Amino acid sequence: MTESDLRAACRQIEARIGEVLALERTGAWPATRHKLDESPARALMAALAAGRPLLVRGEPGVGKSQLARAAANLLERPFVPVVIQPDSEYQELLWAMDHTKRLADAQLAAHTGDTARVQELANYIAPGALWWAFNWQSAGTQAGLCRHNFNPPEDIDPELALARGCVLLIDEIDKADIALANGLLEVLGNREFNVPPLGIAVRAEVHPPPLVVLTSNDTRQLPAALLRRCVVLEMTLPEDPKAHFVERGATHFPEMDPDLLERAAEQILGDREACPDNARTGLAEYLDLLRALDEVAKGETAEQHLWLDRLGVYFLKSRAVPS
Repeated sequence: MTESDLRAACRQIEARIGEVLALERTGAWPATRHKLDESPARALMAALAAGRPLLVRGEPGVGKSQLARAAANLLERPFVPVVIQPDSEYQELLWAMDHTKRLADAQLAAHTGDTARVQELANYIAPGALWWAFNWQSAGTQAGLCRHNFNPPEDIDPELALARGCVLLIDEIDKADIALANGLLEVLGNREFNVPPLGIAVRAEVHPPPLVVLTSNDTRQLPAALLRRCVVLEMTLPEDPKAHFVERGATHFPEMDPDLLERAAEQILGDREACPDNARTGLAEYLDLLRALDEVAKGETAEQHLWLDRLGVYFLKSRAVPS
């Protein structure tokens, strides 16, 4: 990305602050709407301008992951998500060796005598999410030999990824052991890693470098070295959470009765006060409740108010968390 391209991208983000973005379906991520607030927009601009990953911290349901999708929309880049699990390892984000497939091929070769495929390690090394993000072309070539590890959403246009780069979401990095975050320090800092079995280095220089967005629910402390390498955005609810909820509700369900939006917000926020800090009812539950009301009584305001009384209790987390 040239300096002029970078300036144009930052100005484009700045110009769209306050806009409601229509986010199209990508892979398993459904279509939705996202209002671009000032602070997240400026954090995106800071990460782009500094060439740093963006670490977005905050409680579940405040829109951390969706910000990465909004960034892809704003920059007109493909959105490549990877969700971290408790047993995830940083190596998987780079590349992985399919030992099971190689063993099966070796057993077959013992009978046929054809060992050429087994001896070629490239047939068993699959690119991870960071390989795709750093160098889409070489990742695509390698994936043609081995597809065991990570594959980006099928609806991504490879030509667009090559021309514009992508937005890579590494979601809920705090789920995994701290070793995963430590393993990514140099990779994210240098935008490069080695694949020793192939004797190659994967670098983010063949096409525009990716915008990497990390999210954390703050369930465990991340390494200080990782924080130093990132632009950090803390997403919290504003001082008037009810007004914030109602505004977000109107963004997603513009035809819904404002009184209904307020009543639903009051139910959710009332429950929030009864929840422990580590499992608090929030914006995600509020929007889920509105979605349920929209489905069971779409366009029927009086019916939606009745269904709020009938269904609202099932979205309250205080009932599910042991005291």
